[in-house]
Amino acid sequence: MQKKTALITGANRGLGFAMSEKLATLGNKVIMVCRNKNSGENSFLKLKQKNLDVILKFANIENIDDIKKLYDEVSSEYSRLDILINNAGVNLEKENVTIETLDINIFEKILNINLRGTILMCKYFIPLLKKSDSGRIINFSSGLGQLSFPRTGPYPSYSISKTAVNAVTKILADELKNTKIMVFSVDPGWVKTDMGGPTAPLSLGEGIDTPVWLALTPEKELKSGYFYKERQIIEW
Repeated sequence: MQKKTALITGANRGLGFAMSEKLATLGNKVIMVCRNKNSGENSFLKLKQKNLDVILKFANIENIDDIKKLYDEVSSEYSRLDILINNAGVNLEKENVTIETLDINIFEKILNINLRGTILMCKYFIPLLKKSDSGRIINFSSGLGQLSFPRTGPYPSYSISKTAVNAVTKILADELKNTKIMVFSVDPGWVKTDMGGPTAPLSLGEGIDTPVWLALTPEKELKSGYFYKERQIIEW
């Protein structure tokens, strides 16, 4: 398998860290993008100590200047990017929040990170992905972002942000249909992470299986613009 260069946001913990470790263990170069300096450095060193090919970069994807700076650095150091995984995301609401009672500041922060950050990462890194022979954009969504069946949980702001991420995936796949870039959104399921909590039924390994598969599987086996879970296309 040809060595790929992947960039993963939110790579200091949870799914982002697990994907960084998995992709690097499989022989790929991983650019770990983190917001928190201490946490990012600790996570990076854990993988470097295993002699994995990882690079550490800092960026807050709420900040467009950070994203621009990140792109300038990566594009000056690498001739192409093969995989962009938009993993960074937050859910800051309590379970009893409704649209009627939501805090508009929290709503805006969730959308700024989960949706606006994803869009901006795509916008700025597409030129570098176009230099790949098999570019991939993998946007993290959620089952709470589905409209195809009755809602399965609370958190209106988070749910709205993830439904919108699915729409971005669909729009972007159509815009890039004449390029070598494929675009997917993925529901990792309810995973034991800081966000998912200790009672979640899925392990980190189970949660990263589909996004890693989407990143590395030959394009003839995949369909761009679709929402995937457990290696299958699902409705959204």
